[in-house]
Amino acid sequence: MRHSANLDILRSFAVTSVLIEHLVDALNTNTSFDNSAVTAFTNGLGSAGVAAFFVHTCLVLMYSLERLRQSGDQVTLRFYIRRFFRIYPLSVFCVTMAVIFHIPNWPRPDAAIITPRVIFANLLLIQNLVTKISIIGPLWSLAYEVQMYLVLPALFYLTLKKRAATYIGGLLALFYLLGLLLAFRTGHLNMAAYIPDFLCGVLCYTLRNCIRQFVPSFLWPVFILALFVGIRIADFGIPPRYWTAWIFCLLLGLGINAFQDSKNKFINLFAGRVAMYSYGMYLLHVPVLYVVFMVMGIRNLSLGIMLFVVLTMIASIVTYHFLESPLIEIGQKVSSHPLRKPSLVSAK
Repeated sequence: MRHSANLDILRSFAVTSVLIEHLVDALNTNTSFDNSAVTAFTNGLGSAGVAAFFVHTCLVLMYSLERLRQSGDQVTLRFYIRRFFRIYPLSVFCVTMAVIFHIPNWPRPDAAIITPRVIFANLLLIQNLVTKISIIGPLWSLAYEVQMYLVLPALFYLTLKKRAATYIGGLLALFYLLGLLLAFRTGHLNMAAYIPDFLCGVLCYTLRNCIRQFVPSFLWPVFILALFVGIRIADFGIPPRYWTAWIFCLLLGLGINAFQDSKNKFINLFAGRVAMYSYGMYLLHVPVLYVVFMVMGIRNLSLGIMLFVVLTMIASIVTYHFLESPLIEIGQKVSSHPLRKPSLVSAK
């Protein structure tokens, strides 16, 4: 897979933006922090991070499907098995812990009321279709991601066609139009708001051999930062808008292939570690905010930020090595060895 270091950097930016927005929100609610400019800028920064996650995830999974296809048949089934073992163990763990210890979905006094129906929907990651309530706030995006998995294998095979870029570009334009129509007619896009984000990742994969890597690697973090700043300037002072996210994702998807891969060992090592633990950071940082600011009652700004960063990293590292990594390995074994066709032995 090309751009592995660059994709780690992108994933690091994405998860950091989510953490920053929610940290600032928690500081506003639970400490004396009061900076309207910072609050306005970060309000929606996490949404940009999630959009970047969607592009990144689709691109990475296209390469994953490519490797599965090269290593054997039953690609779609093997893909689904691996995604199940990658996504559900940690999400189920977080939902279970939140229910047992009464952790609110956001570190605020006005947390959502949790019912058995909400729990069931969150365990299956279908809450966007059933209750609209996520037991752990960041779980909302996983529902859309899991549902997008259902069509990714079909999209992958579409990228193998001779005119793949035309087909994927046409799909992207179609869903842009559909999203705009839904927005004007109903104002409720649901999945339609995010399909273009995912398709930008697929488009990036489709164009992987068509765009020359001509931009120096040191400009890659600058490009990402400029996109994040740009989308926040476009939405400054107002809630994030679906169409600015579409532009953000399209620019990101078109730009990824143009950058040379990062050769900076320090940056690559740091981004690689953050990317490795990013799933845990994404899901566990809200419970950590709850512990720091509501359970421990920290009111000191510096101490609260320090504890948040340290505890989030510790929780992410522990869950990765004791839960995520072992289950990922199980998923890889289940999706490979048992699914191989038995060899035919000639009768003697």
